[in-house]
Amino acid sequence: MAAESMCSITVPMQRWLLFALIALTAWAGDKARTAPPFTMLQMNQPSLQLSHYRGKVVVLAFIQTTCAHCQQFTVELNQVAHEYGRRGVQMVECAFNDDAAQTLNDFKERFSPPYPVTFSSSAAVSAFLQRTFFDQRPLMVPHVVLIDRGGVIRAEISGENDFFRNAGPNLRAQLDRLLGGK
Repeated sequence: MAAESMCSITVPMQRWLLFALIALTAWAGDKARTAPPFTMLQMNQPSLQLSHYRGKVVVLAFIQTTCAHCQQFTVELNQVAHEYGRRGVQMVECAFNDDAAQTLNDFKERFSPPYPVTFSSSAAVSAFLQRTFFDQRPLMVPHVVLIDRGGVIRAEISGENDFFRNAGPNLRAQLDRLLGGK
């Protein structure tokens, strides 16, 4: 009797786990996807919608204002923004550390980015990145999302990626590819 009882509990659980595994595998394999709607907050200004930049290549960098790696990436991003802004590329940084609203003005004053630096909640960033409770890895920053002119995410680069060891040239190569080698 104990064996029958265990089987009746195990079979539905096995089916559920199999379904979850198939769903996660299908999602994980789909790198190119339409960027979901995303609202970013700005200090003393109206919120900014990601969809506002449709028609441009967008570099959306999720950062922590107090992270040294993010600060260094901002320096690189500033240089790339000056070079690629005239070519239809829009840079946007979105801070999501708990104290982003309090630290954002100092960050902007220190690094003087020539593009919007916004903020949002961790929950909103996770939802945009389609992270679920199954994803136990921490979100390493900076975390960069490259979006083409049609609003499709073409690359997502996490902070631990070797990409950031040579971020400027690597980002330029990605942007040249998205711009069609122009």
